Amino acid sequence: MPNNYGPSAGVIRARRITALLVLIGLVWGLIAGILGVVNWVGGLFHPNQAPTMVAGADCQPQQVKIEAHVGLEGQVVQNAFNPGDVPYFWFTVTNTGTVDCKFNVGSSVTYYNIKSGSDNIWTSKDCKLSSPRTDFVVTLAPGTPVTSQPSDWQRVRSSTSGGCTLADGQPDVSANGASYVLTAEVNGNISDGLQFVLN
Repeated sequence: MPNNYGPSAGVIRARRITALLVLIGLVWGLIAGILGVVNWVGGLFHPNQAPTMVAGADCQPQQVKIEAHVGLEGQVVQNAFNPGDVPYFWFTVTNTGTVDCKFNVGSSVTYYNIKSGSDNIWTSKDCKLSSPRTDFVVTLAPGTPVTSQPSDWQRVRSSTSGGCTLADGQPDVSANGASYVLTAEVNGNISDGLQFVLN
C-alpha cells in the first residue's frame, strides 16, 4: 500500500498564520482606504489649510478683528448713560495677520446695530445720509488698530421707511436701567456684542 502522508502539524500552523496575516492586512488596507476617502471628502467641505496672506493684498476675513466701543463724544469709553447723555459709537479694526493688507472701512460697508434681547432697536442702515455711502480702503499694518470717527445715537428706534433720528420722528427707547447690546459691522466682519445701559 502506498503511504499517504499529509502536511505536518507545523506546516498547517504556518499556513494558518500566513492566511491570518494576509486577512488582517487586507482588512487593515480596506479600513485605511475608507478613512482616506472620508478625510478627503471632509477636506472638500471643511478645508483647514490657512490661506496664503500676500503683503498689500485684500485682507482675509479671518485676519481682521472688529471691536465696537460706546462712550461720550470725545471717545471716552462709558457703558452707562444718565438722562441727557448722548451715547457715541466707534470701532477699531485690527490686522491680526503678519503682513500689511487692504480693508474697506467706508460708509458703504460700515454699520452699527443695537438690540435689546431679541428686539432689533436701531441700525445705521436705516439712516438717511446727506451724501451717498462711499468706499474708503485703508492699509492695515499688522497689530496696529485703526479707529473710526465717533457717531452719535439719539436714543431712538430706527425703521427702514422712517430713518434713525429724532428729526425723522423716530420714537424714544426705554431708559431707567434698560440694557442694550451694540455690534459694529465693517466690510462683512461683525464685532462681539457690547452691552451698555441707559438710565
